[in-house]
Amino acid sequence: MSDHYHAELASYKDEVIWYGRFALDVLKHSVSAFEAGDTRVASDIIRQKAYVSSQYEHLYGKGILLIALNQPMAADLRLISCAMDVVTSSERIGRYGKDIAELVSAETEKYFIPDKLYEMGELTGKNLEHIYNVFASDDLSLLKECASIEDTVDRLYNEVYAELVEQIEEKTVSVAYGCACLMMNRYLERCSDHACRMGEKMYYMQTGKHVPLSEIQ
Repeated sequence: MSDHYHAELASYKDEVIWYGRFALDVLKHSVSAFEAGDTRVASDIIRQKAYVSSQYEHLYGKGILLIALNQPMAADLRLISCAMDVVTSSERIGRYGKDIAELVSAETEKYFIPDKLYEMGELTGKNLEHIYNVFASDDLSLLKECASIEDTVDRLYNEVYAELVEQIEEKTVSVAYGCACLMMNRYLERCSDHACRMGEKMYYMQTGKHVPLSEIQ
């Protein structure tokens, strides 16, 4: 392959990493806006949805062109395929961030965000940071902690769900706010799932082996 192609491939990878981290920032800011009941920040996040979508179309299309025009083999093909998966998952993460922003209202001023839900947000963000760092550095050792974080997120998801249902039934929170928290709980759990999916793809990119994240040592 030509030097021009490899430079283009490296540039594509950098763009994908930037896009992933942008989507992660959208998610983090939406969680902070929900916690604070900050509708102004939430409105800014919602407006970014168009950019998240347009960049997805651009980067996914660029990956297809890299394959079609260069017919890469082996490692390069796995890299492009992995990058396209990262683009897809990052678009979903950015969209979940927008969805959380749409849940923000002044109701947050009346209630505190559940501690475990806030912890889920922190852990999900940490997991995604690990994943994007793996893609940037090719350091698979960073994947070791991701499976453990995912187990904790899954446990917290179930606990938060049960606690919120109980609070709604006992009317210690409003139905509207309780349902908003339940939806946020689901969105964060899905974002963590996307982190695991990307991690497995990155492992395959470097090794050529399909291995569940929980089995990667």
